[in-house]
Amino acid sequence: MTPRTRLPDSISVKELAQHMEKRGKLQPQASSNATTGERRALLAQHSLAVKGPTNAAADLQPGEDVDGWSLMRCMEIDCYDKNPRIRTNPRYADIRASIESRGGLTEALSVTRRPGAGRYMCYFGGNTRLQIMQELWLETHDPRYEWIHVVVRPWVSESDVIAAHLAENENRGDITFWERGRGVALLKSELECELKRPLSLRELAERARGCGLKLHGATAANLLFAVDYLAPIGPHLTHESAGAIRSRFGCLEKLADAINLAPYVRKTAFDELIAEVATGINAVRDMDEPPRLTKPEVEMILSRMTAQFAALAQCVQAAVERALVAVAGAEGQLAFAEIHRLLTEPPKEAVPEATDGTGHAARVTPAGRADTRFSRRLGDFAAAFKLSDCIRQDAGRRAGFSVEPLRMPSDASGEPERHGAHRLLAQLALSAEGGDGEADDPVVALLRHPASWSLTRSLIDAYHRACTEKPPTAEDN
Repeated sequence: MTPRTRLPDSISVKELAQHMEKRGKLQPQASSNATTGERRALLAQHSLAVKGPTNAAADLQPGEDVDGWSLMRCMEIDCYDKNPRIRTNPRYADIRASIESRGGLTEALSVTRRPGAGRYMCYFGGNTRLQIMQELWLETHDPRYEWIHVVVRPWVSESDVIAAHLAENENRGDITFWERGRGVALLKSELECELKRPLSLRELAERARGCGLKLHGATAANLLFAVDYLAPIGPHLTHESAGAIRSRFGCLEKLADAINLAPYVRKTAFDELIAEVATGINAVRDMDEPPRLTKPEVEMILSRMTAQFAALAQCVQAAVERALVAVAGAEGQLAFAEIHRLLTEPPKEAVPEATDGTGHAARVTPAGRADTRFSRRLGDFAAAFKLSDCIRQDAGRRAGFSVEPLRMPSDASGEPERHGAHRLLAQLALSAEGGDGEADDPVVALLRHPASWSLTRSLIDAYHRACTEKPPTAEDN
């Protein structure tokens, strides 16, 4: 075994290197006049087995990008040409003031470029900041606005860039429903081109989430419906208003299928209706900051949709409303024969409405006695679930009331329970119309169907909670 030589702690780097060269453990320098720094590097390379640094760009092809920081002139970068935002950023003035006060951008922009392209473009948002920097540079030629720190991202796909811009805008919370809808529609189109097949709403939502974008199937359905059918009024839409119109459109489509109404006829008529609505709405509104549709405006659109269908189907509007209630209240698919009957059978004429002496319409039972307690309780139940504008006391009906199609609420809270309560009341009203005599009381008729039991129980529980928070109307003794 070769004995080890212990060197003194005071030995210099030069002496240590010479000692190791003599023992053949260190490659000597070509020049005998190597500096102490050069000898120190040799020692470190030997003792740590550190290989020389490799060139990260050695294997890159011409025009290929790699992740990394860089410094670029602002005029060498373009805003993303498919940016979902179509209006001026509402915070534009504040962002410009901030950039001017700091003398340029303090945070880096993410950029990328398409294969074969010579210029870079914004990758993860930043279009407003880039636009401001370009404007300031052209106005002042101040060097502080000429250069921008950037993070270069290698190109992945067009859908990746679209999803990145949508995610950044949503994180900032300054994108409208319509802008988001255009972005999601474009994302779906690009994904389908890349995959060479159509995407379902569920798969679209999953792939969007994989790109860092929060998207649910129901939200995607409203967004895509707005882009496909409601473009003339798109800037005024919200998730709730688009959902209400889409729901009515879907129910009317079921009625159209039942009577073999040509899809082209329905679509053409609906496009004309929306164009007329848009003409009236856009004529008096500022499109740079378009206000949302009001609740009366949405209800006006729903009413015109129903009236238009009645004209196309050559039936009375009351029959269409009755069929819409039946379709909305059905647990499953309503039979075409039943829909056809509801549309063609003349609605029963209403009997003059009876009142209970307090202004409330009274329920008239088959025996002819007024039940004011039922009238009050029905009003309380409808109010608890925000259905007062859908329920009409009707003494001419066996149930004592009628149910109109669901309308949009002033807010989106409690939507599942609201829809369930509307379906329950619709079933009560319809089941009462189908029988005669005391045995066909609407509650009894409903309870005969086991499929409705769980719904009834959950609604009773919800109504009990509502009554606990706010007791129902007190009854007169």
